[in-house]
Amino acid sequence: MIRAASIISRIERHKKIAKDILEQKLSNELAFGALAMECFQAVNSAIELGELVISEKDLGLPSRYKEIFELLYNAKIIGKNTLEGMKRLIFFRNLISHEYYAITEKELKEMARLLGCLDELVKAAKDSLK
Repeated sequence: MIRAASIISRIERHKKIAKDILEQKLSNELAFGALAMECFQAVNSAIELGELVISEKDLGLPSRYKEIFELLYNAKIIGKNTLEGMKRLIFFRNLISHEYYAITEKELKEMARLLGCLDELVKAAKDSLK
């Protein structure tokens, strides 16, 4: 449970910082880059938390990040809205990570707002890892 607590703490910290940055004008290159990195790190931490729950519950072996959340959904650990939010967050995470094309300000704002779906994931992880 200590590992889960550490991951959850990181998620909460990245979400808070992202929310604070989102209130700034993102045309500032520094704010834009900082928001992208906070969102990226929040999603990476969510992936890590999902992997931990899957491992502890022996739910299978996902081969893609999206499959982590599909397994959690199929096990009734997270709801449909969280599943769909996580799929979209992973899409944005991959844009930032692999630079397939530059993420737009509109997309980055959507990503930051979608971090709210991590609340259900955190609660579900706490409940299932007791």
